[in-house]
Amino acid sequence: MVASSEHFQGWPNEAAFQADGYQHTPVKLSVKGLIPSYAAGTLYRTGPSQYIVKDTPKGDFKIDHWFDGFSSIHRFELTLSADGSVEVTYNSRQNVDALVEKIRSTGNYDQLTFGQKRDPCDGLFKKMKTVFTAVSRGPTPEENNIGVTIAPDVPGINGNSSDGKSRFKTLTAFTDNASYKQFDPETLEPLGVADQSSLHPALAGPLSAAHANYDPVNGDVLNHNLTFGRNSIYRVFKTSRATGKTEILATISGPDIKPAYIHSSFLTENFMVLGIWSSHIASNGLGILWQRNIVDSISRFDPARKSIWLVVDRKHGRGLVAKFTSPACFMFHSSNAWEETAADGTTSIVCDHVEYENLDIIHRFYFENFLSTSSKAGEFIKTHRETVKPHFARYRLAGIPTTEKPARITTSTAERILTIDGPLLGEFPTINPDYATRPNRFLYTIVDSGKSSYFDSIAKTDLETKKSVFWTQDHHTPGEAIFVPNPEGKSEDDGVLLVVNYDGNTGKSYLLCLDAKDLSEMGRADVDGVVPAGFHGRHTKL
Repeated sequence: MVASSEHFQGWPNEAAFQADGYQHTPVKLSVKGLIPSYAAGTLYRTGPSQYIVKDTPKGDFKIDHWFDGFSSIHRFELTLSADGSVEVTYNSRQNVDALVEKIRSTGNYDQLTFGQKRDPCDGLFKKMKTVFTAVSRGPTPEENNIGVTIAPDVPGINGNSSDGKSRFKTLTAFTDNASYKQFDPETLEPLGVADQSSLHPALAGPLSAAHANYDPVNGDVLNHNLTFGRNSIYRVFKTSRATGKTEILATISGPDIKPAYIHSSFLTENFMVLGIWSSHIASNGLGILWQRNIVDSISRFDPARKSIWLVVDRKHGRGLVAKFTSPACFMFHSSNAWEETAADGTTSIVCDHVEYENLDIIHRFYFENFLSTSSKAGEFIKTHRETVKPHFARYRLAGIPTTEKPARITTSTAERILTIDGPLLGEFPTINPDYATRPNRFLYTIVDSGKSSYFDSIAKTDLETKKSVFWTQDHHTPGEAIFVPNPEGKSEDDGVLLVVNYDGNTGKSYLLCLDAKDLSEMGRADVDGVVPAGFHGRHTKL
């Protein structure tokens, strides 16, 4: 390990982004303290496993942006033992071994990426070849770097239309394009890659949201597909859990409908809300092919370009029913949304998310800006402290017709009704999943309070009082918190948080179990190695 004094502010985190080994065979972990029995199930974590490929013909190859790191999946199996305690086993697998070996043998990474900086020696001819030659995904699953979100038994994929209540048979990972990748849910071996056109032939566009919306009642899945062109087209679609069939709910285009990088959207009982943030892709989408990555294609943030909110009826066949605008902003993650009925009988939708005033937060996640051993660690934050500060924002979209299709779609103003600024809260927002599509009070996030070059704390924020409580431990880097509700709980915050943390003092990771009421530690399971600081996870019941 590198001495703490050689890390930014003495807080080591670099090893959390470069795992050199994987645990293919499940191994039992040592558990300290108590993990409650209702947390039994499987916790999956996905995200980048490493960013360096050593000894290529061109020297060591390095991934530039965190979002392009080589994907892996990590599995924590929590089972009840005979004495009623919870035992934990762990296994993991990098799922792009063929891609890594290809880079090792050539020194090149030629796929379209999120933010990889390109060789300045790539001339006009090579760029033109990229634009006018179809850029295909890798021919094998292990060459496709897909691993932002993960979900079991996604309906419509491979004809799967299970009820979602029995032990699942498939595991699927998603990213911010229209591709998805399936895995064996126990061995984590990659099985195959497909795209949204396999769900419905109209879903032929290249981009989508890594976060689909899952109906908490019937298990239907909703998302969008973006097609580039003179007038870019957003198709909002639903895949039925009951039948496995996919339906196009709305086809939306027009001079004000710009192609944008969109990471998530909103779901209510009767609507899906798609926000087109001020992250527009240049040249009607061709900027991605020209630049060969998303970041450089959306590098110009125009504060005059308002965000547009598109409200789509998801149950009654009315398609697009309302449009709203709000000041320019960007966001990765929504946290919740719900409906309210106004006195005049119309519907209002309340949408919660974590937003930013521009696109600087995307650039913050270049490795050189946040690795604790980087010579530039701290410089970016010092220069952009205010613009990368997260803001919890709650908007009300009012006056939505409840039953009839409006003769003409008018554009109204989305009202911002609540704001809470970081570092009272942070990123990767989590709520009690039992409160999805209905009002919630508590929000859980991971926070950058300035102690390290990355995230350093976990926060529980009361959205009514605007007060937060925190869990933090020196040199421990937290991942996204996953809320597991107590099935016998009487309050919204009755449950536990499962968090995979990296201990910079030992150079190893552990699964942490916190009481969701006060963030007190209940138990932890130690891993004899590094579980990389990843993106997202999913807890499934046994």
